[in-house]
Amino acid sequence: MFKLKIIVLFFIFFQLVNYNVFAKFSNEIIVSKIDADLFYSDDERIKFIKELIEQGNTEEALEKLYEFIEVVKKNNETKLIIEGNILLADIFRENGDYKKSTEIFNSIIPSISNDYENLQYIYFKKGGNFQLDSQIDSAKFNYEKAISFNKNIEGKEDLKAKIYANLSGIFYLNGDYESAIENFKIAADFQKTLGNKDIEAGILNNLGGVYYMQGNYKNALEMFEQAFNLVGYGQSDLQKQTRNTSFINMAYAYSGLKNYKKAFEYQDKFFSLNDSLQQELKYKEIAEIQSKYSLATKENETEIEKAKRRDAEVLTYGLGFAILVLLTGIYFLYKLYKLSKKNHALQISQEQLLNQNKIEKIKSDSQAKILVATLDGGLEERKKIANVLHDNVSALLSATNLHLYASKKKLKDKLPVEIDKAQNILEEASEQIRDLSHKLISSVLLKFGLGVAIQDLCEKSSNSTILLKSDSKNIERFNQNFEIKIFNIINELVNNILKHSQAKNGTIKLEQLNGNLQIIVFDNGVGFNENEIEVKSGIGLSQIKARIKMLNGLLNIKSTNEGTRIFISVPIIY
Repeated sequence: MFKLKIIVLFFIFFQLVNYNVFAKFSNEIIVSKIDADLFYSDDERIKFIKELIEQGNTEEALEKLYEFIEVVKKNNETKLIIEGNILLADIFRENGDYKKSTEIFNSIIPSISNDYENLQYIYFKKGGNFQLDSQIDSAKFNYEKAISFNKNIEGKEDLKAKIYANLSGIFYLNGDYESAIENFKIAADFQKTLGNKDIEAGILNNLGGVYYMQGNYKNALEMFEQAFNLVGYGQSDLQKQTRNTSFINMAYAYSGLKNYKKAFEYQDKFFSLNDSLQQELKYKEIAEIQSKYSLATKENETEIEKAKRRDAEVLTYGLGFAILVLLTGIYFLYKLYKLSKKNHALQISQEQLLNQNKIEKIKSDSQAKILVATLDGGLEERKKIANVLHDNVSALLSATNLHLYASKKKLKDKLPVEIDKAQNILEEASEQIRDLSHKLISSVLLKFGLGVAIQDLCEKSSNSTILLKSDSKNIERFNQNFEIKIFNIINELVNNILKHSQAKNGTIKLEQLNGNLQIIVFDNGVGFNENEIEVKSGIGLSQIKARIKMLNGLLNIKSTNEGTRIFISVPIIY
């Protein structure tokens, strides 16, 4: 349950990063730019300095800002002195010097005792500095101080909403869930008034998260559903991310309500949308690279055009410059030729890289097919051997034993001791044959199916150091070869848990859903690094991946030092 809550917190508090308020309530804040909506100045010099900051020219911005403050101090322009110092404190805050930022804010406060809007903004920013510096009590004091000015300020709902949202985070960190809920509701109401549906949805996700931590899964689900309804199926990045967060939150809420069917449904929606978002991110990165390349090409073309114009101007001054113009033209032609060759070589390298990637993919697919074919061949051989042992050898041993039993009846008192010994040997041989047949192919699997076989596997694998449990839903009889392949995959995962995880508990969940067999295997062990495992001794993992790939299935592995969770989904073969 502890691990589940940690995973839930990651998603339910992720949304706040986008609103310049505290993310995940882990004493972190994400601030990338001066918040123009909260701090505004109509002075053109401050606007110019803000533009420099937006462009990433922080050093130049600081130099200009210090010059500006010196000028307005000499002119005794109180309003601009305050605005300049607020901007300076924000810059120190962005660059991680929270102590210096707070000192500057404190120096401003005595001179603006009646300027309630700036006072509220400053106390809000001070609260953020203290929270970033892990001084939670000081952060709480400053947020509450900022709220105390509400009665003197009309409007500014956006700033007020952010103050209440951050204060909610403080209450959450202190374990005061009721106060956290109350403040989140106020923040959501402000955003609703402003019509900021996307931000309101993020706050509702956080509110649902607090309900979830209380164990109030019904209210949590209601908040997550409201958040989803606000963003709907909007296509902006923030709406997609909020929808994705709502899906996984609803999955956990339904899980808390023990409605596992709905939980799996929203989990599938989350995985599907999450994969899509990751793909979009890759496309955006590619587009950004292409854009930069196009910009560089245009700049190069512009330079060439300038050179041509210069050449034309030189020609107008007379024949005396003809040789110089000719040499310049030859020089630029040479440069263009070299650039053309370079671009051509780059294009060839790119094509070679693409072809190499295609070859590697074909090689990987071929290796997977060969591995699966080898496993399938071994499977068929084991089935044949098991059938021969069970149907033929075992039957012959039983028949021989019956003949000896009949002979004992006839001989009665003249019974040689060798007959008893022969019977004992036959019984031992029969038992070994049965054990060997079971090891080749599970008799429980063949007789009763996958669900019962996994339950039997868990019971036999459990011991004094680890408890394995199984949970099967809607599991019926499938194609025999399909059942054997799935059983072998799960058996390999169980062996990994027993050998490497150092876990005390493990669970295997099976569910038939929409024509797919979904398998979740998780434990509370030490976890592993998938890449290191594959490099060192990833034969078992490679076999599992190859088998799932040939079954057209999906494999997802998440492993931390708190445990491992493996999700598998494959189309069922009946």
